[in-house]
This record gives sequence, structure tokens and C-alpha cells, in this order.
Amino acid sequence: MILMGDFNFHIDDASDKKAEEFSKLIESVNLTQLVNNSTHMNGHILDLIITHKKEQIVSSLKVDDCDISDHSCIHFDLNLQKPKAEKKKVTYRKTRKINSDTLRKLIVDSNVTEKVSSKETVHEKVEIFNETVEAVLDLLAPVKTKNVPIRPNSHWYTDELRTLKQERRCAERKWRKSRLEIHRQIYVYAKNKVNDMLVKSKKKYFKERIFECKGNSNELYKLVKSLYKPTSSYKPVLPSHDDTEQLCEQFQLILWRQDR
Repeated sequence: MILMGDFNFHIDDASDKKAEEFSKLIESVNLTQLVNNSTHMNGHILDLIITHKKEQIVSSLKVDDCDISDHSCIHFDLNLQKPKAEKKKVTYRKTRKINSDTLRKLIVDSNVTEKVSSKETVHEKVEIFNETVEAVLDLLAPVKTKNVPIRPNSHWYTDELRTLKQERRCAERKWRKSRLEIHRQIYVYAKNKVNDMLVKSKKKYFKERIFECKGNSNELYKLVKSLYKPTSSYKPVLPSHDDTEQLCEQFQLILWRQDR
């Protein structure tokens, strides 16, 4: 188990009562906080990495400055085996490398106009045209196949969001190549625009889905359940332990503290 993010507690400040309460809370459930260096420009530890005390799954943790944020970047290695993604076979052509003049010449030399004119029906004309152009493409950009991981898009992932992400990536490459301040500002603007659109797109999608469930409590329940329901491949994992009976007693102690 890993909990991480901007918790907005000054963990390093001994006089911060809320931070002290939070530290005691995670300590009471056998969790530990791993970040020891400042993660914010003002010198506080706000961004945390929290794991179970007995689970040695995080290593080589380091905090580095970030050029595009007032928070630092936290890098670490996960001692976990990455699950293999399901793959599918796709076919494609590298059409971007085709020279337009060469393509035009080969199509003209193929006598495609005469071939199309010699056919009587529209179906035959389209068929011979496609066959001729495909033969030319096979010369310039032959069909290739490769296996790619299957990454199904979320329902709220729109074409507009995809375009904005492409623009963001383009701006990032330009900034990393030039390192000019103006290009950094353009990249930050594009990044923030993607983040804003992502939030709006999610809200819009689920708002519409909830509205569709109006008057149908069963459908609304299914929708809410789908937001937190584990995937079919998910298997519940208990914290690392040597003694099952002792682990049960720890759970019992946690529940007892919560009831007090």
C-alpha cells in the first residue's frame, strides 16, 4: 500500500498541531512517512510518501527541484513487479516519410486513369483505383505489424482533451530543447490548460451520468459503485505479517481506537 500526494501538513514543523495529529494517526495504524527533505519552495515537507512499516516496497527516494512548480519532484523506486499489459496486433504504414513528388509520379506511371476508364460500373472503378493506389503505397510504405499494449480510454476522455495533451507535449519538447523562459511559460500554460480541461471533462461526464439516473435509484447505486469497485484482476492484499492472529489483533485495536 502506498499513499502519496500533497497532504498540505507541515510535517517538519513540531509546533504544527494538525501535522502532529496526522503523524500520530498514521503511526497508530502502523504506517510510516518516508520523505525527510523539504518539498516546497518555502522550506516545508508537504508532499508525503506513506507505506506500511513492514512493507519494504519503496527505495532510492530522493527529492529534486522542479522547474515548473513551487513543489519539488519526489523520485523513488518501487520494489514491485509491473503487471504485463494485454497487447493487440496492429497494422500500419509509415506514410509520413513518403515523398509527395515520388508518390505523384508512381501514380501517374501506373496509368490509373486509363484503368478506371476501362471499367463500366462504379464498383469496378473504385476497386481498380484502390488496388492501383495500394500497390503504389506498398512500394513506398509497405504494411507493417506490431504488438501494442491495450489502453482503453476513459469515457470522459474527449477529442478536445486529446488535442490539448498533444499541444502540451509539443510545448514541453520545445522548452526542453531551448530552455528559454518564454517557452517554459508556454509549456506551463499548456499543462495547466490540460489539467483544467481534465477536471471539467470528468465533472461533465459524471454529472450527465447521474442526471440519466434520475428517478432510478438502482442505476444510481450501480454508477456510484462503479467509481470505487476494484477491477476484475484486483486481489485484496493483507499487510505484510508473520502471524495471522497478531494481524487480527492489530485490526481489532485500530477499530477499538476509532470507536473511542
